[in-house]
Amino acid sequence: MTEDTTWSGLIHVYDTVTVPKNVTLKILPGTWVEFKHYRGYTEDTSVSLFIAGGTVIAIGTPSQQIWFTSDAEVPINGDWGGISCAGTNATVFKYVIVEFSTIGIEQWNSRVNISHSIVRWVNTEGIAVFSSSPLIEYNLLYGNAYHELILELQNPNVTVRYNIFKGGHNGIHVETSNVTIEGNYFVNYSGRAISGVEFSNMSIIGNKFENISDAPVWLGPTTSNTTFDNDFGSGTVSIPNLDFPDSKRIELGYIPGDSKDQYLYIYPEVDETRRVIKRLKNESTIGAALTYMNGSLWRFNLASYSKGPYQDFVKIDPNTGKNTFYGNDFVFNPRGLATDGHNFWVNDLTLRKIFKFTINSSGYLELLYSFNVSYVGGYASLACDGTFLYTLTGSTVHKIDMTGNLVSEITFQGAPLWGSIVWADNFFWGDSGIHLTKWYSNWTLAGKIYPVAWGTDALAWDGTYLWALQRTCELWTDGKIFQIEIINDQIII
Repeated sequence: MTEDTTWSGLIHVYDTVTVPKNVTLKILPGTWVEFKHYRGYTEDTSVSLFIAGGTVIAIGTPSQQIWFTSDAEVPINGDWGGISCAGTNATVFKYVIVEFSTIGIEQWNSRVNISHSIVRWVNTEGIAVFSSSPLIEYNLLYGNAYHELILELQNPNVTVRYNIFKGGHNGIHVETSNVTIEGNYFVNYSGRAISGVEFSNMSIIGNKFENISDAPVWLGPTTSNTTFDNDFGSGTVSIPNLDFPDSKRIELGYIPGDSKDQYLYIYPEVDETRRVIKRLKNESTIGAALTYMNGSLWRFNLASYSKGPYQDFVKIDPNTGKNTFYGNDFVFNPRGLATDGHNFWVNDLTLRKIFKFTINSSGYLELLYSFNVSYVGGYASLACDGTFLYTLTGSTVHKIDMTGNLVSEITFQGAPLWGSIVWADNFFWGDSGIHLTKWYSNWTLAGKIYPVAWGTDALAWDGTYLWALQRTCELWTDGKIFQIEIINDQIII
């Protein structure tokens, strides 16, 4: 958008709408916003509403809610992209309904208040908050795949109060954030209602919990908390009174992530660009760290803490799938793993450090060197060409020497890289969402292939083949590491 705009009536969105700085989109009560749906994997057609520094004022009424939904006659989860907010402090969502998207409402470095709204049947998180300070109150959230609400990446001050979390897999998950959770109602969860880890500071006050299969509240050892006056069956806390109806045009019929989920998480094994050689069935947990060295794959295992206080470091035989576990007592949140041919390097998202390490004779990681990632945002992904390290944040690649000095940066237009990058014999490979992309050493595009499954969280290179750690569905314990033969990377360039 290039100027202030008002939406009303029926709005059909067939391409991503971006609201930039100094532009305001106002959406009137009763507006029905339909997003073009797509269920394949070879076309870049997942459309979203992206607030890029601008402002969206979406305020409905109890009787005239604003809908953000799929245009399919029979919609499913993941039909469209979702609502993303970055660098906006005046955007408001009130009396809205968000459904059938990949993510519900996410915000980065913002203060986007969300109230009196419904978020449901979303592929990942209903509401996601990163480095932001919103007020989230009087909402109805249910049936979202991973969590109804997730708070990550150092949110300084979030208030979550008087919401109804009405059933699904997990309620609220908190990492490295300060949050007050007060007066909410959690009911019918197969997992945890509230979980907190990674140096979070949480006040959990006067909430009501019913029919929670796992621990209603689970807090990790580094999380400080104030917890009192909660109702675990005593009847001392009332259910919040919401002043709007749970309006529906259709029932999805399952919770995303269930066995009945219809979304295309695993793509065909062969297409014109690549072929799956192998899928390691025993590597069934998500993660964002994978590399290859000396004939083995290496990763951190999010589900294994058998040797030390933090995630085990794992050596994987790519032929047999056999795992060897090593203890880890200093890498807290690995988001990018690389090797210089002799030692390992890992990017720690929570600690904002890059560690160089090896494995000692006792079977534990041995720290060789570390440095803080002091420049803005340089904490996602990691690659090494043997001389320099590379991290990726948003649309910027940071080139770093091995003592932590920033050598150079390159910023792309249009953010063609999303996260994982790897050095592969004089080229880089990276995740660009709809494609895995090949780059010359000067970061000009050299080729593209299609990914093998939804969500490429980490890449490795063995000298001949790419290896990809895929998210598929985060809740599934399926094989998530794929060996990929590149057939033709020039067809879709």
